[in-house]
Amino acid sequence: MWGRRKRQSGRSAHQRYALLNVDLPAEKMRQKRIKAAMRFAGWLLTFAVICTGIWCGVSWVVRKGFIQNDHFNVVRIDIQTDGMVSEERIRSWACAEEGENLFSLDLHRMKRDLEMVSIIDKVAVERVLPDTLSMRVIERKPLAGIIFYRQHRKGGLKRVEYWIDGDGLLISPAQADNTRLKSSMKWLPLITGLNQANLMPGRTVKSHQLKSALSLIDRFDLSPMAGLAHLRQIDVSRRGTMEVVTWQGGRFTLALNGIDRQLERWRKIHDLGREHKRSIYSADLSIKNNLPVQWRRQPFGKPRS
Repeated sequence: MWGRRKRQSGRSAHQRYALLNVDLPAEKMRQKRIKAAMRFAGWLLTFAVICTGIWCGVSWVVRKGFIQNDHFNVVRIDIQTDGMVSEERIRSWACAEEGENLFSLDLHRMKRDLEMVSIIDKVAVERVLPDTLSMRVIERKPLAGIIFYRQHRKGGLKRVEYWIDGDGLLISPAQADNTRLKSSMKWLPLITGLNQANLMPGRTVKSHQLKSALSLIDRFDLSPMAGLAHLRQIDVSRRGTMEVVTWQGGRFTLALNGIDRQLERWRKIHDLGREHKRSIYSADLSIKNNLPVQWRRQPFGKPRS
C-alpha cells in the first residue's frame, strides 16, 4: 500500500511538473505578443502623428507662402491662338480673371473646359511666375460646311449651318469671332446627304462616305487638279460613290476609294478638253474600264460667286 501511494504521489508530481512546463511558456508567448502589438501600435501612432504634423506644416507653408501671397496674384493673362476665336471669349470659357492667385487656379479644369468647345482642338495652360497665366490655343481647321434642317418648336424647319474639320467633328460658326475669316469660309465645299440623326455639334460623325469626302477635299489642293477646278458641293448620300459639283459647273461621280487615281484621270480629260476648247459638263470617274464624259463648248472661267 505504501508503495502504491508513493507511485501515485510521484505520478501526480510528474503531472504537475508537466503542466508547468506546458502552461508557463504559452503564457509568456501571449504576453510577448501583447507587448509586440502595443509596441507596433505605438510606432504606428507616432508615425501618424509625425506625418500629420509634416502635412499640416507643409500646408501652412504653401498657404501662407503661395496661395495667400498677393505677390503671386494674376496681373497678366497671356492668350495666343492660331485661329478665329478672340482672347476675350477664350478667357470667358476658361473662367480666368485677373487678381486671382496663380496657385489657387485649377489649370486642369481650365484645359478641360476649353477643349470641350468644338472649335478648339488643343490647349496648353501654365503658370509663369510670378504673376502671369499663359494659354496656348490650337483651333480646329474647317474643311467643309454642312447645312441641314431641324424642326422648330413651332413646327417649321430651321436651317442650321455648321463647319466640319478633317476628323469629322462638327464646329459651330457662332464660336468664331473673326468676321473676315468667317466670310472666307463661305467658299468652303458644302457636304450634303448625311444622316441628320448623326449630326451633333462637338461630336465626330462616323461615316465612310464623309471620310472619303473629307479626304478628297484635303488632297485636292495638292492634286493635279489644283487651281484648275474648285469644289463647290459633295453629295455623299449614295453608298459607293459621291457626286461632286465644281464652281465651274462640272458634275463628277467619284468612287469612295482610289481618290488619287481618279484625280489623275480627271486631269487627263481636263487637258483633253482644253485641247479641243471644251469644258467638262459631267464625267463618271468611278468606272475603271470606261469613262463616260459629256462636253460643252464653254470657255474656262473663274469660279462664280
